[in-house]
Amino acid sequence: MRSFILTEPYLLVNKFKLKKLFSDTDCTFLVQNFGLIRMNSEELVASIEAAFLDYILAALSELGDQVEDKGKIYVEAAFYINRARTLLEAMPHPAGKMSYRLSAMLDTLNKLIDGNDHFASSRAARFMEKNLTRKLRDIWCINTSTPFHPGTDDSGKNPRDYLLFCFRSAGKHYPEIEWFNDINEALADKLIKSVKK
Repeated sequence: MRSFILTEPYLLVNKFKLKKLFSDTDCTFLVQNFGLIRMNSEELVASIEAAFLDYILAALSELGDQVEDKGKIYVEAAFYINRARTLLEAMPHPAGKMSYRLSAMLDTLNKLIDGNDHFASSRAARFMEKNLTRKLRDIWCINTSTPFHPGTDDSGKNPRDYLLFCFRSAGKHYPEIEWFNDINEALADKLIKSVKK
């Protein structure tokens, strides 16, 4: 058997490169309007863009053709789960109880196959939204002493407006991710409440 040693570093995976979300004007606005002054402007923008990376990757992958692939996997899994359920159905405990659990799993898979229930994907999306908000909250807290509370005024300088500014900037560059453009003040406040320490 031949073996070999790589003498040069090889890039095995192409790294996803995020589009630049903020212009120099946006950066200046972030610093001056929200008082985010503890990081220099380049670090601040880099931190915010890094916070968006996971969410944008997940959202773009959901928009891709992976939905069809998931459907095929669900159908195949349902076949095998149904087969196992049938084999265990009339057996005594604990096999009978396993049959009951497999039946519940099969019902869930069938809902996903039929497209009648999107609870799994919506639950995952809510988790990603909260995670993104949590990262943006941490950047806010590092850069200002103003508490990260829902907006209670129309000053345009509170955490709610900061979130809206960041989400809308991302939405300009990724219009295919509809969630960025659907964010309003009420939803931003709800997200802030959901990530309280």
